[in-house]
Amino acid sequence: MLAVVKDKAAPGVVLKDVPKPIPQKDEVLVKVKYASICGTDIGIYDWIPWAASHIHPSKIIGHEMVGEVIEINSDKETKIKPGDLVSSETHIYCLNCYQCEIKNYHVCENMQLFGIGRNGAFAEYATIPLKTTWKNDPSIDPEVMSVQEPLGNAVNVVTKAEVKDKRVLIMGLGPTGLCAGGAAKAYGAKEIVGINDEPYRRELADKTGWFDRTEEKLDPSEYNSYDVVLEMSGNRLGIEIAFEAVRIAGKLIAFGIPKENISVDWGKFMINKELSIESVFGRQIWKTWHQTTELLKSGKVDLKKIITHHFPLKDFEQAMAVMKSRKAGKIVLEP
Repeated sequence: MLAVVKDKAAPGVVLKDVPKPIPQKDEVLVKVKYASICGTDIGIYDWIPWAASHIHPSKIIGHEMVGEVIEINSDKETKIKPGDLVSSETHIYCLNCYQCEIKNYHVCENMQLFGIGRNGAFAEYATIPLKTTWKNDPSIDPEVMSVQEPLGNAVNVVTKAEVKDKRVLIMGLGPTGLCAGGAAKAYGAKEIVGINDEPYRRELADKTGWFDRTEEKLDPSEYNSYDVVLEMSGNRLGIEIAFEAVRIAGKLIAFGIPKENISVDWGKFMINKELSIESVFGRQIWKTWHQTTELLKSGKVDLKKIITHHFPLKDFEQAMAVMKSRKAGKIVLEP
């Protein structure tokens, strides 16, 4: 089968034919229908330090996906059947550590990541552990099913932020930042403002109808005025502005992964402002997936609004070039 493979510890990937996978004990084999490119995939492609510390080549990359179940290798009772359309929760947990004991599965201490620590979904077929296989609601568009992960991330961010009736600033309007706008609107935020220096991203955000306004940069007159700031960019400047923008005793949620070490004026922000700061690493299993399904089924969030490009898997390099240009929302690949 054709697959996108991170074959060496250096920038770039290769497209090549690899053996069709065989599901191991308590795994499902799926035929991939759609897969979406994530910002994490860009980091793996560019071989940033985070990627280098998490992936050991050679691996098939890609973790946002939907596929049809072809085979189930398990004696366990399961609601998942051949023919079902399923997606993979990226965070594959161990069930043996302290975090798993307290049902904090998404931050398992021995976590393996789908499409990063093990072979993923940028291929014609993939295997998924049964315990992290999500059975999709058949009423949801299959293309949208492949974009649930970034929405799930955003839902977890927005849920932690408790945005109802609050002024919300979103730093970064990549796909997850866009999804955060949709989730914040659905959950009753009073005002939602998005910041991004790329005009394409601002225009896309405006078209969704989820944002009250978008800006290239935040005017200093708005510093110390937002109840909640969602830092979705991972950009050093974005993080600095996030600390300035949040009001005294406000809340900041960190999601974007920086490419460099970040310094914080501890006295000015952590002490004087008495901020509440939380971080998010993925989705809560399976709470967030249920929330995401409700948003999609109800129509409160329409992910079609942020799917801007489609490519066959064989044109992955072209798709990645468009993604890296920042002139795209979600890019969907079709094996």
